[in-house]
Amino acid sequence: MFKLHQVKMKKSVIALLCAMLMILGQMSFSSNNSVQAKNNGTAKNVIMLIPDGTSIEAITIARWYNGGKPLAMDEIAVGLTRTYWDNGPITDSAPGGTAYSIGYKTDDKHVGVLPDDKPAATLLEAAKLAGKATGAVVTCEMMHATPADFTAHDPDRNNYNSLMKQQIYNGMDVMLGGGDVFFTPAADGKRKDGKDLRETIKSLGYNYVTTKEGMMKSNSPKLWGAFAPKDLKYDVDRKTTNSDQPSLAEMTKKAIEVLSKDNDGFVLLVEGSKVDWAAHANDPTGLAGDIVAFDEAVKVALDFAKKDGNTVVVSSADHGTGGPTVGGINSNYSSVTFKESIDNLKSAKASLDLAKELLNGADDAKIKIVLKDYYGIENLTNDEIELIKKGSVNKVVSNRANICWAYGGHVGGDVALFNYAPVGVEKLQGVVENTDVGKYMARVLGLNLDQTTKRLFVNAKEAFQEAGAKVTIDATDTDNPVIKVTKGNKTLELFGYTNIAKLNGKEIKLEGVTVCNKTKDGYSIDSSYVSKQAVELIK
Repeated sequence: MFKLHQVKMKKSVIALLCAMLMILGQMSFSSNNSVQAKNNGTAKNVIMLIPDGTSIEAITIARWYNGGKPLAMDEIAVGLTRTYWDNGPITDSAPGGTAYSIGYKTDDKHVGVLPDDKPAATLLEAAKLAGKATGAVVTCEMMHATPADFTAHDPDRNNYNSLMKQQIYNGMDVMLGGGDVFFTPAADGKRKDGKDLRETIKSLGYNYVTTKEGMMKSNSPKLWGAFAPKDLKYDVDRKTTNSDQPSLAEMTKKAIEVLSKDNDGFVLLVEGSKVDWAAHANDPTGLAGDIVAFDEAVKVALDFAKKDGNTVVVSSADHGTGGPTVGGINSNYSSVTFKESIDNLKSAKASLDLAKELLNGADDAKIKIVLKDYYGIENLTNDEIELIKKGSVNKVVSNRANICWAYGGHVGGDVALFNYAPVGVEKLQGVVENTDVGKYMARVLGLNLDQTTKRLFVNAKEAFQEAGAKVTIDATDTDNPVIKVTKGNKTLELFGYTNIAKLNGKEIKLEGVTVCNKTKDGYSIDSSYVSKQAVELIK
């Protein structure tokens, strides 16, 4: 009887221990994945990857295009991100990316500024002041909306002069993407002031490269790569027509190689820029190919983070575009096979851009050859040939794969959220605001964006007048405005969009850029912003 009681006691103790272990395990899982972790752990590095314009259904299409295999991002899926802007449901890339970079929603076309047009410190600027290395990797021109959101400030995303100069002078360590033509006035260059900003970039210590080989061989701690006059090729085209351009994954790997040498850590932005462009064009091949290429960059980041043990990886689109989905069939859709639908996309080897080049002026015979060689499509119908002659090969490919599109603009749906964090560091989870993502990244790095904003951006007129100085703005050269400040025997010049100041003719490098917002009426000192450091120079 006593032995039987002992057996029952042992079973009870074992059951109790198992129950306690299960509860502790659940508590550990909950705390490690909650939005507000109790341990307040921080990370040394953050890598933010944005697949511009990528809706959830677009990821589904890319997964099928990739043979149905899991994507690298799949293992770190944690929730959804709400993408709306300050005053509406469908965001542009400028306010969409700004929500991630500054942690606040803003107005249409706004880059790194609040709805009242005042600049707010970005994650990369705060990281730089904390001693970390910073960088951006994209497949569009570098001064496009999303990379500019993290590296510059302007109420108008189209003000490339303002954005590119701020990027050059904002102290980033690595900048890889396109946009070479925007730096030069020569021939087909875009600058109107006669300045070649490529020489400026080199003078600031960057190794300026224009090929994949140049990037790979670089040992410089400061690296600027401009691999195309404007945007880089779609990845599916790059492989066959522009192999001298690096892939997004290759650029990401190189950026991490350079930035990770900083003992204080780093923050890196990676954007798969042209997913959005393909979706605008309703181009299923460009879309799927660039999402797969983006996912390869995610894998590079994730592999580094797992090995490093002190890196947070976050990924989420700024918005969806085009509304693509697998469907477009009103009846018998449940009996349609893979072979009859999405498998028809697997053989595609050309974006709409390349297809238009290949098919320009083509007769029926040439059309059939191109569609067979680049899309694996045979037995074209007469209607399909007519569509192709009108430049709509994307419609033929979409129809064959049963992919339909809502239209050619942005959409307002939630987008997928992905997050990896080391043990002991908080993770995002569930449905979050895009601003929550920005605040999260700052939090896990131990950065205070609001305090950084107060340090970097004060109203020039108010601050200098309060210091007893006279302040004006000289916009004789509209591309290069200069704020002029006088007080007693001191004369201070602050060169717009740069971190350069001159005090009584002596050059000083500031810790932040001077921002001069240009309106339809021109420049005004009322809408110009400088760092507190600049104000101290005149006191």
